[in-house]
Amino acid sequence: MQCTAQVESGVAILHLQGRLDAVSVADFREDAQKQVRSGHRRIVLDFAQVEHVDGQGLAGMVAFYRRLIVEHKGRLAIAGLNPELRLFFDRTALTRVVPVAYEWQEAAREVRS
Repeated sequence: MQCTAQVESGVAILHLQGRLDAVSVADFREDAQKQVRSGHRRIVLDFAQVEHVDGQGLAGMVAFYRRLIVEHKGRLAIAGLNPELRLFFDRTALTRVVPVAYEWQEAAREVRS
């Protein structure tokens, strides 16, 4: 999995690409925590180029979400889910607690408000 970060109006956007799974979850955690260590508390995960997420990838993302919210009083949103990933995230009830948007720009507005 590759991760490219950009900052737009105080929001860190992580553009993810590839697979978020048992093999890549440690890299994801490091990339995400790097943004927090840099002082970012409003973060968007852009899944537009992600083809697959497995249980380990989801667990890593949930752990990051909890840490961001509880320890750092941050905000997280998700963007760009393909229909398969949207169904997977809906089934896990993650979409009930984390805002989901079609585009990262919309998600960035959500975490700013």
